[in-house]
Amino acid sequence: MEVVDGNGEHSIDGNEEQALKEIDDNDSCTVDLEANGGQEPNIGMKFDSQENAYSFYTHYAKSVGFGISIKNSRRSKISREFIDVSYACTRYGKKRESSSQNPRPCLKVGCEASLRVKRICDGKWIVHSFIKDHNHELFPAYAHYFPCHRGINKAQKHSIETLHHVGVRTSKNFATMAKEYGGYENIGCLEKDVRNHLDKGRRLALESGDANAMLDCFMLMQEESPGFFYAIDMDDEGRMKNVFWVDAKGREDYQEFGDVISFDTTYITNKYKMPFAPFIGVNNHFQSRLLGCALLSDETKNTFIWLMKIWLRAMDGKPPNAIITDQDRAMKEAIKEVFPNSRHRFCLWHILRKVPEKLSHVLRDDEDFMRYLNICIYKS
Repeated sequence: MEVVDGNGEHSIDGNEEQALKEIDDNDSCTVDLEANGGQEPNIGMKFDSQENAYSFYTHYAKSVGFGISIKNSRRSKISREFIDVSYACTRYGKKRESSSQNPRPCLKVGCEASLRVKRICDGKWIVHSFIKDHNHELFPAYAHYFPCHRGINKAQKHSIETLHHVGVRTSKNFATMAKEYGGYENIGCLEKDVRNHLDKGRRLALESGDANAMLDCFMLMQEESPGFFYAIDMDDEGRMKNVFWVDAKGREDYQEFGDVISFDTTYITNKYKMPFAPFIGVNNHFQSRLLGCALLSDETKNTFIWLMKIWLRAMDGKPPNAIITDQDRAMKEAIKEVFPNSRHRFCLWHILRKVPEKLSHVLRDDEDFMRYLNICIYKS
């Protein structure tokens, strides 16, 4: 039996230790998870780890048609490692009546179905108790909708991100997965999970409080200088995706030196690893002028379109005569849409950087090649 110490913590007494040892010494065997197939738990089953026990009960729950969650757990007072965990049907607990403050229906019905596992002397985990019966209907055909049975594995993530990168929409991406796995119920996740996975890369990876600090800074700068301009792009859940800002001097400089601009996203901040995208111009003294900058969550066509439209708005709707960028397809398509009459050229530095990679065989066979190439570029 369990006893409670003065700190309100549970501990195992000698009788229970002896009982668990007797179970351990009997014919209990370690479960083969590969051959699980919805096998029903029974007292005395052993697992190599707590994770394996959870995986076993999850497979069983999915085959029967219910969801599970951790009901409670207990750590050792000496090692602070988990030694006792109870998993329960997600419909355990008292039903809460919906109200105007919380209109969502409550699915709790006091279900007592559960599995409790404890760690024994050899480090393995053993089933201490199992309650099979539920007081509600089970849905094996729809079990893949329960959160505990949903997830995106490594191979799926790679496939999702690859298709997304080449412009495949999320709905079509998910339909492709359904065809590959032989049905939507076999994928292991929902379309909303795929969308959420892609959305993780579409917001700024800011730490707690950074977004508010940034906004406060922008508001202060705008109070001090009315010509300061900023814009924030939010996702459907109100999370910051992209942010752009430019000071009054940058807006003034553009009116004089905005005939040719450079736009580059190869700058990366050290801490957050987010693309930093400055708009650069050159004055009549050949000095670089900052004409606005942004932090971006990704480098997709839609992100570039948002940024360039915002930048154009900050510059009073005056597009540049020419814009220089690296050779990025998404950027090229965005410029074509937002600046249809601007000349788009690729940055020479980016082109020359690829020469050793693309023309290594030429450089190896012709020592004078780079000299002639530089003459063509700089003296033509």
